[in-house]
Amino acid sequence: MKSIRAVKLVRVRGVTRTEVHDEVVVEEPLEIRVAQEKLAITMRTPGDDARLTLGFLFGEGIIGHRDDIGALAHC
Repeated sequence: MKSIRAVKLVRVRGVTRTEVHDEVVVEEPLEIRVAQEKLAITMRTPGDDARLTLGFLFGEGIIGHRDDIGALAHC
């Protein structure tokens, strides 16, 4: 999935309206589960979800080392 999307905008300056094109970053929710239990939902740009999840778990103190992970799956 692309994390940048082209959009059409209307820019208004005073009484002048102009249509312009721009690019915006796309964000989507990521639900993180541990042992099938929902732990957290975070917003992220789509991409490297596995590393984001591992970093989140490490930062929250849920894991301390990669050996703490039995399996990692995208559902």
